[in-house]
Amino acid sequence: MEQKEKEPAEQLPIKSLLVLFSYHHKNTEKIAKVLSKVLDAQIKTPQETRIEELQNYDLIGFGAGIDSGKHYQALLDLADKLPQAAGRKAFIFSSPVRS
Repeated sequence: MEQKEKEPAEQLPIKSLLVLFSYHHKNTEKIAKVLSKVLDAQIKTPQETRIEELQNYDLIGFGAGIDSGKHYQALLDLADKLPQAAGRKAFIFSSPVRS
């Protein structure tokens, strides 16, 4: 008996946003630009991002370089203001640390 391959379910477009703080070498910005093309996402800085507008996105990426072992404070400050959300997806990205 032959098995029929399941046809992929039609997916609705996902509205994506990348919140980016790329300061020194702009390496994280380079990564964000590639992700933006793949995800068809907007790129905004933490200062350009209003908390209330985040509910309009299905996927949000937070990217920043690493300073003294952690993400830059501007991105951390924005993350601290975020309300809890169910049913939303988010991820964190950064450029590799160079020695």
